[in-house]
Amino acid sequence: MFLAYYTICVIYCFYQLFTKYQERYNEGMVGLSPGLDSIMVLMIAWVLAPIDIFLTLIKKLKNKSV
Repeated sequence: MFLAYYTICVIYCFYQLFTKYQERYNEGMVGLSPGLDSIMVLMIAWVLAPIDIFLTLIKKLKNKSV
């Protein structure tokens, strides 16, 4: 069960990581590699994914109420 949770978290974090890199560094920078960020994701993905999901949820609920 923990392995399935960890796998889902890693997939989610890598998806977020690479979409953000494409948004930020789409200005023609050659050779940009998110290597250190990828290592960090592998180590603490089980914490990052739930935090990111809850913060996104809170932000969306806050925008609805305003």
